[in-house]
Parts: sequence; C-alpha cells; structure tokens
Amino acid sequence: MTPTLKTTFSAVFGILYWLSGLTMILSALVPALAEPAGQFMIPADPAAGFVLCVVGTVFLFAYRRLTAGTAGGQAYLYVAMGLSLIFGIVALLSMLAVGADLILFGDGEPWDPAQVLIPMVWLALLPAIGLYAWGREFVGNITGT
Repeated sequence: MTPTLKTTFSAVFGILYWLSGLTMILSALVPALAEPAGQFMIPADPAAGFVLCVVGTVFLFAYRRLTAGTAGGQAYLYVAMGLSLIFGIVALLSMLAVGADLILFGDGEPWDPAQVLIPMVWLALLPAIGLYAWGREFVGNITGT
C-alpha cells in the first residue's frame, strides 16, 4: 500500500466524518435542518455527531502526520479505523436492540430497518476493510515478523 493512498484515505474519511458529525449536531440545534438532513438518513443526534467529529479528528491528525512524514502517522490511521469500526458496531447493535425490543415485546418506538443506515454505520464499512487489509502489515511491523 502506497503512502499516498493512506494519506488520501485519511483526508477523505476525516472530511466525511467531520461533515456528517457537524450535520448531525447542527440538525439537532437548528430544527429547520433536521428534515433536509433526515432525507439523507442523517439523524439529529448531537452525541453521535460529537463521536463522528472525534473520529474525523483522528483521521485528520493521521493525514497531517502522513503528509509531514513524521512518526506515528500510520498509528493514527489505524487508531482512527479502529474507532470507526468500534463505534459502527456499537451503533449497529444499538439499532438492532431497538428492533429486537419491538419484535419481542411489541412496545416502544416504531422501528424501521432503514434506521440502521446512519452515518456511524456506513462510514465504518471502508475503514473496517482497510483495517483488515492493512492491519496485518501494522501488527507485523510492531511484532517484527
């Protein structure tokens, strides 16, 4: 994997995470933005928006380190991909728990399976693949194998 691809990957996902996070926060603060954002399956959730901004910040720090050629750039990238994967899994499990609650007990808020397609889940797909593909290289560099 070329460093240019990792640098581009970091920049693109840093920007995507930040845009999604800011949209979620702003749509929660400004109710007029909630409906247009909802059309793109972006909920008005400030806590999740903050999480997306944090993950985006780690991606952007990876970009900064990778472009400068300083040590730790790849570590920031792998941490960002790991955070992306962890928060994506937590969001997916949370949504599935709401669906299971509705199916098992028949009460609670209405649930639509399309609610699973929130940015925290779909933004985690490519970083998960990247972590799987490039993670072995990173672990091999750490262990010396």
